[in-house]
Amino acid sequence: MEKSTISRRTAIKSLVSTAALAGAVTGFPAILRAQDKIKLGFLSGLTGLETLLGETQLNCFKLAVDEVNAAGGAGGRQIEYVVEDDQTTTRGAIDKARKLISQDKTDAIIGLIASLEHVAARSVTTPNKRLLIYTTYFEGGVCEKYFFATSQVPNQQIDPTVDWLSGNVGKSVYILASDYIWPRKSTDSIRAAFDRVGGKVVGAEYYPFGTQDFGPALDRIRAANPDMVWMMVAGSDAITALKQYRSFGIKSQLVSNGLDELFSFSHPELTEGALSNQAYYMTLDNPKNQAFVAAYKAKFGSDKPINAIGEAAYDAVHLYALAVAKAGSTDVEKVIPALRSVEFEAPQGRINFAANNMLRTNSLLGRGKPDGNWEIVKNFGQIDPMVPGCSL
Repeated sequence: MEKSTISRRTAIKSLVSTAALAGAVTGFPAILRAQDKIKLGFLSGLTGLETLLGETQLNCFKLAVDEVNAAGGAGGRQIEYVVEDDQTTTRGAIDKARKLISQDKTDAIIGLIASLEHVAARSVTTPNKRLLIYTTYFEGGVCEKYFFATSQVPNQQIDPTVDWLSGNVGKSVYILASDYIWPRKSTDSIRAAFDRVGGKVVGAEYYPFGTQDFGPALDRIRAANPDMVWMMVAGSDAITALKQYRSFGIKSQLVSNGLDELFSFSHPELTEGALSNQAYYMTLDNPKNQAFVAAYKAKFGSDKPINAIGEAAYDAVHLYALAVAKAGSTDVEKVIPALRSVEFEAPQGRINFAANNMLRTNSLLGRGKPDGNWEIVKNFGQIDPMVPGCSL
């Protein structure tokens, strides 16, 4: 018995010595290292309508994870991740969210583009009390404990744009959009904003994904001759719509809350002169953004553009890592209050969450240039997000 006891003690001492040595080499406690890793899920449309947007969003997510890990991790814990493609479909978002939660055991899910994706994913994440961080500007109106968003809602994007347009362009607008929740609810916000300034939405038309002929709508737009055409056509369909819009020779000012560098770098002739409101543009002149752009180009290629959706994914990872470090845990009930209290010096500027789980973001009105970049014609500054009736 004594021999057996000595043997066990010797074995334990040996294990502890080995663990201590490994910990000294890696900088983390070796015995707990595997259990201490944080696992994130990245979920978005990587094929289908939103491929271009999803790829950039994923690249920015990866860049942020690399930065956090290189700096010692989130509270000393390294981040690993699982990537899933929902193909910009409701069924895909539901199925992949279930997999990320049930099979992959992720601590949080980050990403998504189209509003139909966040609606579908939330039907899984919220009942399971799992954190979902959405990184695309959207129609707003969501007030849920386990849902955060790192991009703009209408009062940060549409409202200031309409105020500026009414004083600098005109007061009549025709809307051309894809037929789903984001454009339809955004139209409600655009209509309310123009009503407030004495303007008018003179028409609104919605087309299904994959539409190849916008001609009938463009004929009606040309006949109506509005001061502005507000375009909210999603993903690759936007290129089709823009080409046809330009071919019709319509003189109305083109306005959007969806056009950005991913469209303008590939087709600058289509976006030149257009106005679009985003929280981020690559042309922002500050040291953090310059370092961000340089790091992105070094990792993914000097010809690769970044857009606001990508920057918001980058911000989401950093904000989550800061919250985990502050909470000292990945327990969602501890991370949520920490998320509401941390701040991050992002490429767009210093950001933080409001009490409604939406981000205090910049609001930048840009004009498309011939080289594909966007000139910032008006910086509305950081705007507090509004979710009417929300109390969390």
